[in-house]
Amino acid sequence: MNEIVTDAVVLKAMDFKDNDKIITLFSPSLGKVSGVLKGVKKATAKLKFAGEPFCFAEFTLVKKGELATIVNCVEKEGFFEIRKDITAFYCGCVVLEIISKIISENQPNPMLFVSAVKTLMALSSEEYDKIAVLIKFMLTAFQNFGMKLRFDSCSMCGRKNAVHWFFDVESGGAVCSECSQGLPLEENVRKVLYIIDGTDLTRLSSYSCGEVLLKKSLDFLSDVFVRVFGYLKSLPLPAEL
Repeated sequence: MNEIVTDAVVLKAMDFKDNDKIITLFSPSLGKVSGVLKGVKKATAKLKFAGEPFCFAEFTLVKKGELATIVNCVEKEGFFEIRKDITAFYCGCVVLEIISKIISENQPNPMLFVSAVKTLMALSSEEYDKIAVLIKFMLTAFQNFGMKLRFDSCSMCGRKNAVHWFFDVESGGAVCSECSQGLPLEENVRKVLYIIDGTDLTRLSSYSCGEVLLKKSLDFLSDVFVRVFGYLKSLPLPAEL
């Protein structure tokens, strides 16, 4: 019997049989892994909390073929505050879907795992603007996969001031109109992305640029993300936010 103990965050859960669930975990040492929680849908189930997305815990898995069985779980943080705020919940769902999209099974990624947990902690706090936190995580995800987006100057000529800006997806950088064209990039959006990218998450609580501008910046970054990694159903910003 191959028993594995690992910290992990629950990315998603799916009903299985009458009383079971299959949950997808993100582990820093295992990457993405799926496991069965047996009997977890019963009212008296002790591990019911482990079948909820966002749950951060120490999981004990027993590997039997492709699908593991989760035999124990010690919760570290449930991030229940995320569910109480519609914007935080939206941003949290995007974070989980991004991880599901870009992380593969047996692909360890401890740096992204730490970033994900810190992001969920920030989304649970009233001190942070939730959209700014999501933007920071998306920028970190790009960098984690070897694509550090550049917004400080033209990625081709180095110009810092330009009348019109664009974004070249292939090179991953802002470009001035004299060098090339690509996705139209507003100057104020470029500045927001540059500032958030260069600000540590722990200091982002003091950052504010206005709700409208933050949403425009998220829309732009989402467009870039979809072009690089593919469609994500959570990314379109709900109209009520």
